[in-house]
Amino acid sequence: MKIFLKKLAFFFIPIILYVIIVLSLDIFKIFKDYNNYYNQDITTLNRTYVSTKIFQKNKDSVNYDSFIFGSSRSQAFKTPIWKHYLPEKSVPFHYDAHSEDLYGIYKKLEFLDDVNSPVNHALIIIDRAVLSGTIKRLNHLYINPVEFNDVSKYEFYSSFILANLNPRFMMAYADFYCFKTYRNYMKNYVRMDKYPDTFTPIYNDSYYGLAKEIKEDSLGYYNKLKQQGVFYQRPQESNITLEKTKREIDLLNKIKSIFNKHDTNYKIVVSPLYDQIPMEEEQLVLLYSIFDKDKVFDFSGKNNLTEPISNYFESSHYKPNVAKIILDSIY
Repeated sequence: MKIFLKKLAFFFIPIILYVIIVLSLDIFKIFKDYNNYYNQDITTLNRTYVSTKIFQKNKDSVNYDSFIFGSSRSQAFKTPIWKHYLPEKSVPFHYDAHSEDLYGIYKKLEFLDDVNSPVNHALIIIDRAVLSGTIKRLNHLYINPVEFNDVSKYEFYSSFILANLNPRFMMAYADFYCFKTYRNYMKNYVRMDKYPDTFTPIYNDSYYGLAKEIKEDSLGYYNKLKQQGVFYQRPQESNITLEKTKREIDLLNKIKSIFNKHDTNYKIVVSPLYDQIPMEEEQLVLLYSIFDKDKVFDFSGKNNLTEPISNYFESSHYKPNVAKIILDSIY
């Protein structure tokens, strides 16, 4: 019996120690509460979770009533700029997520409705990738918080525990955490940008560090990305047609229902992406049929916003100056 217990202890003690380390480090910042979730941004956090925590922390004192939804591309639209187009007392919040999709946008609106938050104004930034995502995701970077009532606590926390079990990630993180030295093998596991992104603590805007890098040497920056093939020859042909689905139609109708309930003044923007692939006509007709046609604005395809590469940080994200032009044209 003693031998069996020793073997059992030999098996479980490393696991217990590992769990203690994981809980203590809280790499993805989901086991503890934080005043600032982005003060040590060397790993990518779950943006939906962090945004929800920031909203919950401030909603009673700040009284948000206006929201920007979308993927990281929506971060071209800054809340202080958007506020100029809203009534004077409006309080905006940027409720985006990494690789956001239609399902994620709906669940955020449903959550706001459930907690009786006013949604007086909404700005939804979409593209083909956003509209194609219509089911929940369980990956640790994209899984919804338990407050959204679509995943269990077990599903939520186990997704992060599994991410912590990646030995290469843990080795890279521990190495950098202890020695503060970035090494080449850490590339896929540890963020080490020349200029880190910064985040506003109340309104949840993100300001890309790449803006400083471009300001420092714009010619060198763009030449480097051209040589790396980041800025490729356009227009790029799409080998996938985004076809409307019953699930997509259902989610769009549910979003519209929430807008009707809150009498929301909303705008839906189809992003001007570098690839210059236009939004499918079938998708635009669908959007026009569900939402007010004068509230949907298509900036996709080849146009004066998508032509200059200087309008982009890289081939995925356009700059705030582009968003300002869009806001001027839709309000």
